Amino acid sequence: MSFFQWLQESFPPAPKWRPEDAPDLTGKVVIVTGGNAGIGREITKGLLKKNAKVYIATRSEDRAREAIDVLTTETGKKAAFHQLDLSDLAQVRESAQAFAKRESHIDLLYLNAGVMLPPIDALTKQGYDLTVGISLIGHHLFLRLLYPLLLAAPAPDPARIIWVASFAHHHVPGGRLNYATFTDGPERRKTGLFLLYDEAKLAQVTLSVYLANRAKERGERVVSIALHPGNINTEIFRDKKSWLLKLWVRVYPWPTPYGAITPLYAGTAPEAVEHKYLRPWARPGSPNLIALDVTEQDKLWNWLEEQVKDYL
Repeated sequence: MSFFQWLQESFPPAPKWRPEDAPDLTGKVVIVTGGNAGIGREITKGLLKKNAKVYIATRSEDRAREAIDVLTTETGKKAAFHQLDLSDLAQVRESAQAFAKRESHIDLLYLNAGVMLPPIDALTKQGYDLTVGISLIGHHLFLRLLYPLLLAAPAPDPARIIWVASFAHHHVPGGRLNYATFTDGPERRKTGLFLLYDEAKLAQVTLSVYLANRAKERGERVVSIALHPGNINTEIFRDKKSWLLKLWVRVYPWPTPYGAITPLYAGTAPEAVEHKYLRPWARPGSPNLIALDVTEQDKLWNWLEEQVKDYL
C-alpha cells in the first residue's frame, strides 16, 4: 500500500454522509454479529433509529441484554438477541438453523464480530487460530447457511452482506495468504499476532469480492461490500499491553460512533451497492490487489469450503 493511500484512509476528510442520512428501514431484517459492543453497537444503534428489526448475534447473552437495554433507552427501539459463538462451527450451524426458524428472510447481514491480538495459545473449538476462526471461518459458515434467507429478501432491493474489515489487509507481506498460519503449528507460532490479524482481514476482503462477483454472474439479488471503518478508538483495545496499540489510540482519536458511518452507508445508501470496497468516511476505495485476483479468490473459497463441509 502506498503512503498516500495509507494517509487517505487514516486521516480522511470530514464525512459528507452521516447515519441520519440513511433511509427508513421499516420492515428490514438485519443481523449484526458482535452488535453488542464497539463499532457493532454503534451500527445497531443507527439501524434501530431507522426502524430496522435488528438481531444482535453474539456469544454472551448477558452482555447482549445489557447492550439492548441501553440501546432501547437511547433509541426507543429494542433489538433482539441471537445466540452465536463464531469460535465453534457446530454452534454456528445451530445458530443459523435457529435463525431460519425465526425469520423467512434477511435484508442485511453485518459480519462485524472479531477479536484483536488474543493470546497465541487461543484457538477455536476446532483448532483454528482464534482471530482467523472468528473473523473468517465462523463467518463464512454462518453466511453459507443463511444465504438462502438473503436470496429470499423481498424485491426490488438486493440483500447486502457487509464485511467490517480493516486497512490492515494491505499489510500482508507479499499480499498473499499463508494458510499454514490458520491452524496451530510452528508456522503460526512464528508469524506474530499482528500479521495473523492482517491475514484475517485480507481474507475477509478477498472473500467479499468473490461473493460479489459470483452473485452478479448468477443474477442473484445479493451484493457484498467490504470496508475499512476507520482507525477507531474502541474497547477492542481494552487491556492490550502492546506499546504500539497504546500509541495507536493516541494518534487516531476517532471516537467509536465514527466507526459506524461507513458500515451504515454500505448497508443503507442506495448508491453503495455499486461498490465492492469502501474507506472512511463512506467513500469508495481500492482494496489490496490480491483481493481482486480471481485465482486467489478461488483458492480461498475452496479452502474454506473444505473446512466447513462437515457442518453444511
